[in-house]
Amino acid sequence: MKKYRTEREYQRNTLLKDGDYRSIRDMLVRINRLIPETRILAELDKEKQIKYYTAHDIYEEVMCLGDGLIAAGLAGAHIAIISENCCRYVFADITISSGVGVVTPIDCNAPVALMQTLLTQCDADAVFCGAGYLDIVREAQKGCPKVKTLITIDRKVEGLPYYEELVEKGRSMASASVYREIELNLDAPAKILFTSGTTGANKGVVLTNANLTANMINCMDVIQVDEGENTSMSVLPMHHATEINTHIMARIGCGRLTYVNDNMRNMMANIKIFQPTVLTIVPMIATAFYKTIWAQAKKAGKDEKLRKGIKLTNLLRKFGVDKTHDLFKDVYAPFGGKLKMIVCGGSMLNPVVIKGMNDLGIHIENGYGITECGPLISMNADTLKEHLSVGRPCPALETKIVNADENGIGELCVRGKSVAKGYYNDPAATAEVFGADGFFNTGDSARIDKKGRIFLMGRKKNTIVLQNGKNICPEEVENVIETNLDYANDIVVYQAELKSGSFVRETLVAGLYIEEADKRRDIEAIIADIRKVNALLPDYKRIEYIELPAQEYEKTSTRKIRRATLPTACSGTGISLI
Repeated sequence: MKKYRTEREYQRNTLLKDGDYRSIRDMLVRINRLIPETRILAELDKEKQIKYYTAHDIYEEVMCLGDGLIAAGLAGAHIAIISENCCRYVFADITISSGVGVVTPIDCNAPVALMQTLLTQCDADAVFCGAGYLDIVREAQKGCPKVKTLITIDRKVEGLPYYEELVEKGRSMASASVYREIELNLDAPAKILFTSGTTGANKGVVLTNANLTANMINCMDVIQVDEGENTSMSVLPMHHATEINTHIMARIGCGRLTYVNDNMRNMMANIKIFQPTVLTIVPMIATAFYKTIWAQAKKAGKDEKLRKGIKLTNLLRKFGVDKTHDLFKDVYAPFGGKLKMIVCGGSMLNPVVIKGMNDLGIHIENGYGITECGPLISMNADTLKEHLSVGRPCPALETKIVNADENGIGELCVRGKSVAKGYYNDPAATAEVFGADGFFNTGDSARIDKKGRIFLMGRKKNTIVLQNGKNICPEEVENVIETNLDYANDIVVYQAELKSGSFVRETLVAGLYIEEADKRRDIEAIIADIRKVNALLPDYKRIEYIELPAQEYEKTSTRKIRRATLPTACSGTGISLI
C-alpha cells in the first residue's frame, strides 16, 4: 500500500530546514534561493501549449510587478482582482498582499449590483480585470467613485494600464527596487476575502500576512501525499479562500507543480493535457466524477467487467500490490490518466463516493475550513475508515465546543494564528462572532470525540427548529438522501409552508433536481426511494414533501446551493408524503 506523509515531514530538512516560513515573501525568497529552477506553476498559452514558471520566475515576476504598481502610485492601495483563473491572478494576489497594499479577489461572474457592493465594501482604489469582464466592471465602477484605476490582466486594451507594462516598468527599476526592500508589517491587513453568502450577505474577512502564512503552514502540517509523482490542477475559482490560500500557496511553499485551469467549463478538456495526480475540488464535483465513471462504463457495457476488476485489485492491495492504474486505464483516461488523489472541502462527503473512488485507486482526503480561519481548520486523510469526521484540527489551532447539548453537540470555536481579527469596517458583525479570548465562533454545529476528531452536524444558521423544540441539521438528512439516491443532481432539505385548504403547516421538504436523462424514473420510484430514506431517519427528521424543480438550484461559484434563495412555501405541484 502507498505510504503517505505530511508535507511538513517532506520539507522538514529541505525548504523548512531554517524553520517555518515567516511570511509569504519569506517563502518566495527561500524557494528562489533553494530550488530556483523547479517548475512551480503552469498554464496553457494561446496556442494551447503548457507554459511553465519556475520558482525564480515567480520571485522575479512578483518583485517586478510590485515595483511597477508602486511606480503607478498604488502603494498602500486596496486593489481588487476580477478575472478568470490564471497564473497572473496568483502573481497579482501575492504581490499586492506582500507589500503593495490590500488585495480583494471578487467573483468575476458576480452580477453588476453585487460587484458594485463588494467593490464599495472593500474600499477598492483599483481593479486588476480580465479584459472580457471590462464591460461589467465599468458598469459597476459607475457606482464606485473611489475606483480610479482599471488594469487589464490578460491583454492590452487601449487607454488602460496593462499587467505586462507594469512588470516591464518594475524590471527596469530592478537595480533601485523599492518593493524588494519593503519591511512587511505582518499584522497589517493584507487581504479582504468575502464570505460566500450562502445564508446571507457577504462579509469582508480581513486577513493579515501573518494569517496567510499561518494558514499555509497549517496546510503543510496536515495535507498528506505519497512519494510518487505529485502535480495538481487548480480548478476552484481563485476568489474562493480555499483555492489560493490553501491549495496554491501551500503547493508553492512545498515546491510542488500546480497547473492552473482557466475556467471550470474547460476542466475536463484541460485535465487531459495537464495529467495531474491531485485535484482539489468540492464534493459535488467528486460525486459527479464518480457518477460519470459508472454511467460511461454502463453505456459501454463494461460495468460488470469493472466490478470484477475492482474485486481483483482490492484483493491484490491486501498483499501490497496496487494494479488499479494498470487495469482501469479507460476509467483514468478522461482525468488525464494519472489521477491518484482528490482533496475535498466544502460539505459532507458521500461514503459511497469515498469507497467507490478508493476502489478505483483514487484516495480522497476531506478538509474543513471557513474563510475567517484562513480558511483551513482540519483535515481527514483517512476518509475510508472514518468518512463522517473532518479529521483533527491543525496542530497550531485550538478548538472547543460551546453550548453543547446532552450529545456533546454545540457550536465549534477556533483560535490560532491563521484566524482573522474581524470583518472589514463592520465592528458589530465582528463582535458577534470574534470573542475577546481570540476564539472565533464558526457557526457550525459539531462535536469532538475523545480522539480529537471533529464531526460536523451542519451550519448553525441552517438548523431547522421544529415547533416541538427538536432541531434538524439539513446537511445530515441531505447526506442520507445522497447516499441512497444516485440519480439526483441537486439535493437540498429545508422547511416550507404547505397549504391544504385553509390549513397551513411547516413541512420538511426535499428538493431534488434531476436532469432530463434521469427523468425516465417514474414518480412512484422516486417516492419509494424517499420512503426508504425516511425509514433510516428518526420520525421528526423524515421528509414530508418532495419538490422536483425544472432547473437546478441557484449556487455559489463553488457549487454550494444558496439556501437564502430557497422557497418559503411548497409549490403545490410537488409530492406530499403525508
